[in-house]
Amino acid sequence: MPKAIDLMKRREEEILSSLLFLSEKTKGFTEPELIMIGGYALRAYIPFSRFTRDCDFALMKRNGWNIDRIKEVLPEGYLVEEEQKRNNYGFLRCIKFVKHNRTRVKVSMDLMEGEIRGREAKELALSTAEAGRFLHTVPSTL
Repeated sequence: MPKAIDLMKRREEEILSSLLFLSEKTKGFTEPELIMIGGYALRAYIPFSRFTRDCDFALMKRNGWNIDRIKEVLPEGYLVEEEQKRNNYGFLRCIKFVKHNRTRVKVSMDLMEGEIRGREAKELALSTAEAGRFLHTVPSTL
């Protein structure tokens, strides 16, 4: 049986590959504009490595649903596990199972459009418009 750390490392490898693919397909995360949030985003600013279970993105809500565009450019092997579209809130969870020896590892990307919500339906963190304004005012030397 593989060690948990080996499974997490395999998931990290697949996430990196997926991020590079999405970056290429979205012109550097600009079409549509993707903002990485959550554990993977924190890793750019904290001095220690931290494993997380999924890769989270926020998308600006504009004309139509940008999560539909993302579904068109998903890396090979990803499936839509969950999709919601309600008023100013959209959610898309994409998953992929990758092999590690004789075990399968679940890789997950969550994309939130419009409002950024917590794991509970009542938890509204902020809108992506607010997140975008914040990120454009944060000094690049963080």
